[in-house]
This record gives sequence, C-alpha cells and structure tokens, in this order.
Amino acid sequence: MNRLLLPLLLTTAAISQAAQRNILLIIADDYGQDSSSLYNTSAAASLPPTPNIAALRTGGVLFRNAWAHPTCSPTRASLLTGRQPFRTGVDQALTPAAGGQLQASELTLPEIFTASAPAYATAQFGKWHLSTGPNTPNTIGGWPHFAGSLQGAVQSYTSWNKVVNGTATANYTTYATTDVVNDSRTWIQARGTQPWFAWVAFNAPHTPLHKPPNDLHSYDSLSGTTANINQNPRPYYEAMVEAMDTEIGRLLAVVDRSRTIIIFMGDNGTSGNVIQPPWNAHAKGSLYEGGVRVPLLINSPDIVSPGRESTAIVHAVDLFSTILELAGINQSTAVPGSIAIDSRSLVPVLKNQSETAERYAYSEIAADENPSNRMGATVRNTTHKLIRFTDNTEELYDLIADPYETTNLLAGPLPTTARASYYALVLKLAELQDTVPAPDITATTRSAVTFTVTVRQTTGTTYALWRSVDMASLSWAPLSNATSTTANNLVTLTDPTPPATRSYYRVVATGP
Repeated sequence: MNRLLLPLLLTTAAISQAAQRNILLIIADDYGQDSSSLYNTSAAASLPPTPNIAALRTGGVLFRNAWAHPTCSPTRASLLTGRQPFRTGVDQALTPAAGGQLQASELTLPEIFTASAPAYATAQFGKWHLSTGPNTPNTIGGWPHFAGSLQGAVQSYTSWNKVVNGTATANYTTYATTDVVNDSRTWIQARGTQPWFAWVAFNAPHTPLHKPPNDLHSYDSLSGTTANINQNPRPYYEAMVEAMDTEIGRLLAVVDRSRTIIIFMGDNGTSGNVIQPPWNAHAKGSLYEGGVRVPLLINSPDIVSPGRESTAIVHAVDLFSTILELAGINQSTAVPGSIAIDSRSLVPVLKNQSETAERYAYSEIAADENPSNRMGATVRNTTHKLIRFTDNTEELYDLIADPYETTNLLAGPLPTTARASYYALVLKLAELQDTVPAPDITATTRSAVTFTVTVRQTTGTTYALWRSVDMASLSWAPLSNATSTTANNLVTLTDPTPPATRSYYRVVATGP
C-alpha cells in the first residue's frame, strides 16, 4: 500500500439557507446499472418495467458514472458517515462471523441532523445491516425511529424478523417490500408540515428470490416453485424489482413533491447469477464495473435544467455531504475538524455548475462470500480506472474506450495519456489508504544542479520521489533517475536533473 506525504484537502462550499426541504433517500439492494433500462441498452438484456423509478429522471438528474462499494454494508456506512471503509472498519458485508460493525464513535447523518437541524424529523425504514444488536439503528446509527430488519437478508419476504426501535417480532408476515412502504407512508403523513429526512432501504431485490404478490408485478406466469427459481432465477429477480417500483409509486403518492428531494440509488452491483449483458464477467462483490457501478437519480424542485444526465464521477459516500448541504447544514461546523471526511457534495452538479477540481471515485472490499472475487481497492478518474488487489498486482482500464474492462492496459506498453492517468490514480489511491505512515521529512536542499529531500526511515517502508511542473493531477510522475541513499536511519532522495523552471515534488511511501 502507498501513503502520500501530502494530506487530503477537503473543502466545503458555502451553504445557502434555503427553505428546508424534505429529503427522501431510497436504496435498492443488489440493483446494478445492468438491471435498469435507464442505463442498459443492450438488446441481449432482459429488463423489468420500472416506471416510477424512471419518472424520477424527468424532474431530476441521472448520474451515468455512479459507484458504490461491491457489497452493501460498506456502502451504507459510507453514505451514513461520509467516510470510506478503511476509516470506519466496515469493509465487507456484515455477517455473524465477520467483524467490522459500525462503531458508536462514528458521527452519522441522523446524529448531525439532531444536533444541527433539530427542526428535522429523521427515521430509517427497512434494511439496517451495520450492526447486530436490536436497538443499534438507534444507539449506533443515531436514528430516533427505526422500523425494519437488521440482517443482510430476510429469511423469507413473508416470514421475517421485524424490529421497531429495539422490539423484535418474529415471523412477521406482511410482504417485506410492502411493509417498508407502509411504515414509511404512515411516518411521513404524520409529519405534517415539519421537514423530515427519511432513509427507505428496501431488501429487494436481494435474495431470497421469489414470486412477489401478483398485484405488484407483471410476471404472473411464474410458477414460484423452488425448482423453477433455481433453474431460471432472472424473471424472479425482475418481478421483485418491478414489485419494488410499484411500492415506490405508492410511497411517492404521499410525498409533497413540491418540497421534497428524492434520491434513489443501488447499494452495489447485481448478483452474478442474474446480472445482465454486457456486464457478464463480473458482478456484486467484485471491484469491476459490474460490482460497483449503480443507478443514481436525484429529483428535486430546485434542480437546474431538470431531466438531464451527468457524467460526473460520483460515489455513494458523496451523498453524505450532499444531504447535509441540501438540508442547509454547514458541514464545516457540524463535523469536528478531527474527523476525516471523504465526501464531496453533488449540489454543484444539481445546480448545473462547472467544477474545476477533478472528481474521483474509490471503492474497496476486504472479503466476499464468492471466492472468485479478488479483494483490494480501486479508484477512477474521468477516463481511467486502476484496480490494486491485495497481492499488489494491478490492472488499468480505459473506461471510455473499454467500459466493460476487457483489456488490462498494464499488460503492455502504456500510451502517454494512459500513463499520466495511471500515475494520477496511483497517487489518489495512496491518499485513500492509512496503512503506511506518512513520510517524516527532515530536510530539503536545492543546489545549482540537484534537489534532495531527506526522510526518516520506517522499517519495511520504501520511498520514491515524484515530480510535477504545475501540480496538475495528470502531470505527476515518479523520477526514474532519482537516487536513494540510507544512513543513520535517514533516507535521502535526490533528483540529479531538476528543471530550471519551478517544479514540485512529493515523497511517496510504499509498505509491504
């Protein structure tokens, strides 16, 4: 893993004190871009009708390049805290045997709302999957009201364990997709004119695959037998998606659209047994596009030029800062400076404003139930994507020319533009790691013919000197002719041929 000398700098845009809007965050489980007709145009794909989700595009923005993490718990923790998994420790799907539960020390969105915007009512409905105690959505998550399920999947959509503010009811029989909307509707209608923030987290279309009630979908001919589901799982997945869309329509029917911001997102890619062409090779649990690329739509009465698409590079973690800004909460005062935040607000995109700083998306995974999925981390910019697996092997893809990742560019000589992106992504990946201590610089020297920098040696760490002429993200490159000497626990890196004009340097530390 790498670690940069330079810290990650975060900026928070000025927050306008606009009228407080309701905020409705809807999460679909195991719903990747491959399974949405808004994203997948392949003639070989079978896609369910989702008119209510599709209608959100009319008054909103559809994000083409939205990422999540490869499994659900890391994604949920990221958007709830604004922090990536390596910071929270939630780096894999939570199971009874796995660690990595969300810790009470993490500052969450509902906790910030309670402290900084007490006029807002907040609640979560549906899937939690961030810790195991029956009251942890309240005590760990900070939700004043919770109704739903705790685990990664219900045992059955018509016989499941329901928890309401710490009180559990076993073998609850109301269809889970319907129940989450029933609870959400009741709570929203009881708010009256009070502003509210609600997270509605569907279990659907996560397994167990099944045939939903016939009045919720158009797949009436399905037999629903276990044998038929096992032999032909995709139609059942589609029926579950359509049933979720039908219930989303019933949910939106009680929402005052004139004063409500609606965010819809998938939590990770589609499962491998039902993923659709052209995302066939990799799916949920993998660091490839089929595992991390998800639908994201934001619908709001305040969107500039609604009905458009955005190609901005975004991630689920960005919803943290976005929701705070949309609620009129100043993140810089609501979040202590000691807490590192990885989120970047999408409000400029919603306002159709140009941005000078380049956006990146990052994803990681520490374990998955599918042994064929390799663990590691990945980061992308506008054009390229770098994957670094835990064995330190790397793959680089041009997502413009090769969106389905068929050609690893690192398998051959890199073109100039790809090499510039590769170096930029290596540095960005280094910023988003904390396993290697930052270099401790003790001295720098510039003579007429050389530039040197000296750092303290850390056991097991190697150091490299990088240079740029203008600090632009694509202008950094490691110095192939730099020399390194070690003496008295100090490492001295030397550029023997520094440019005559101004130049910039970084020390990059690499650990085992």
